[in-house]
Amino acid sequence: MRRPVVSCLLIAAALGCAAGPALPPPPPPVGTPSTSITSRITRVPDANTAAILLASHNVVLAAARIAAGRAQHRDVKLFARSLVTDHTTMSATLSQLLASADLTPRDDDVTRLLRDQSAARRDTLRTLSGSAFDSAYVAGEVRYHQELLVAVDRVFIPSVRNARLREYLSSIRPTIAGHLELAEQVQTTITRRR
Repeated sequence: MRRPVVSCLLIAAALGCAAGPALPPPPPPVGTPSTSITSRITRVPDANTAAILLASHNVVLAAARIAAGRAQHRDVKLFARSLVTDHTTMSATLSQLLASADLTPRDDDVTRLLRDQSAARRDTLRTLSGSAFDSAYVAGEVRYHQELLVAVDRVFIPSVRNARLREYLSSIRPTIAGHLELAEQVQTTITRRR
């Protein structure tokens, strides 16, 4: 069963790990019912946001490192290598920012869920090879980056109080959107070659 990682993050944020006043509800996506879990999301403390972001980078890095060596299609390998480069840089930048801002990441149920799902995804990817691996890996990255963008836009940026952390989130958003666009292009390419 496929479980969207960041959707679980949104649910967890709404139901327990967050604190503070409720955020205004985001507009519902076209074609979906107007009641949404995101309408009940409360503020996520900066320390939790930092931990979730670090865990999110690690989720992408874990799968990308496997794909860089295991993918069959050249475009999938190149995509995975670019994710390793970019998410390593983003993680290091975040770690430096946190150290200089004296902000200690605080793990919670969301970060533990991300780690558990990352381990399960790695285990699944290790059982695949060839085009099945390529397809599963790229589909996972499309889904993950879509959900990460939703979390950044609807939860993290509206919640964060630290100006430098907000700046960081705003600065990585275009990179994450670029990864999503590239993942969709790679997905189209490998689908056509089957």
